[in-house]
Amino acid sequence: MEDLATKIIPLVQMLIPGFITTMIFYWLADVKKPGQFERTVQALIGTGVITMVVSGIEELLEYIGDHWFLLGVWTSQVESAWGIALAVLVGLGLAYASNHDYLYSIARAVGLTSRASYPEWIYAFRKRAGKSVVLTLLDGRRIFGYPSVWPTDPTEGHFLITQPCWMDDQNQWVEMPGIESYLISNSDVFLVEFLEN
Repeated sequence: MEDLATKIIPLVQMLIPGFITTMIFYWLADVKKPGQFERTVQALIGTGVITMVVSGIEELLEYIGDHWFLLGVWTSQVESAWGIALAVLVGLGLAYASNHDYLYSIARAVGLTSRASYPEWIYAFRKRAGKSVVLTLLDGRRIFGYPSVWPTDPTEGHFLITQPCWMDDQNQWVEMPGIESYLISNSDVFLVEFLEN
């Protein structure tokens, strides 16, 4: 049993950067989490990429130390610190790029895909941020307002509608004095209308 532990611990330590990258990415990005196997494969790929980059950084720092000035001794602790730091930066960078649709917008521009980096539901709200909406509820009532928060999943979650006004049968607004916002369950919403400015 001790022999198994001595073999597994270095393997787990080596794989930590990839797992940190995927963990940060899935915490912060508005994407559906894949299964455990796929996330493990992604972590392994991330570990491979980060390991290659850390090797390049080691070579660069050794070159700088040989030709200009010495920064310090390259140890396994320094290598681990670079790996963890890169894992955090890569995870944050990928989450930022995903949440702002940078990588997919480039892929769309060159004709590689027609998709966005997040689901259509989130894409619709993000591209219309700040616009007012009309929610038609399952019982036929309609409410106008600004979505401060919307659900990330089209089947669950809640809308936080600020400056709400109910709409009557003639599409006239019925003011709601004293009410700042409504929290409406997504399961009660039949249709979302995005209004022009």
